[in-house]
Amino acid sequence: MKNRNNILVINPGSTSTKIAIFVNNQLHKKAEFTHDSSINQLDYRYNLIKRWVEKEFNLKDIDAIVGRGGLLKPIKSGVYKINKKIVTDLYKAKYGEHASNLGALIADKFSKLLKAPAFIVDPVTVDELIPEARITGLASIKRKSIFHALNQKAVAKRFAEKIKKPYRQLNLIVAHLGGGITIGAHKAGKVVEVNNGLEEGPFTPERAGNLPIAELIK
Repeated sequence: MKNRNNILVINPGSTSTKIAIFVNNQLHKKAEFTHDSSINQLDYRYNLIKRWVEKEFNLKDIDAIVGRGGLLKPIKSGVYKINKKIVTDLYKAKYGEHASNLGALIADKFSKLLKAPAFIVDPVTVDELIPEARITGLASIKRKSIFHALNQKAVAKRFAEKIKKPYRQLNLIVAHLGGGITIGAHKAGKVVEVNNGLEEGPFTPERAGNLPIAELIK
């Protein structure tokens, strides 16, 4: 099979895993599975994906794997090759626990199995905040950029393509609605302000959202 470009894409969320196979940039197969949070998520999701790929495609024909990026140190938007440092930080949950951490870990397991390169794209800790967006009511506390960067960037770029304008020339408000909810202000290709998807914003299926502080203390 020459000149092939077969990519396995893995997007673990807090309540589900979305997976797809792209062949030469075209969607070939896709699936979505929901999960019981009480089980061992890494092994369970890896084996679930492996069985699905073996059923729908020749596993050995996969050329690259892309996983959703998890809680890493603040980094720029983009594509990153998964390395030992990324795997170690996510496995140890150095920067926090979240289902998105599984993306790179599962991709790394497939990379070792298939001897194929693995990557993450726009992890949840993409940080493009302007200084004003970091300010809170307490000088000792600064706001952090933790949001659904992968989906927000993808939706923004898809919209830009639809209206035939460059993403970097648009100012947009993008909302991700899932187990967590984040609402971002996109200015000229950067998310300059967004709520912390783990701690702030509206209540969601898995978040309490902003609460009245005085009542919470009581």
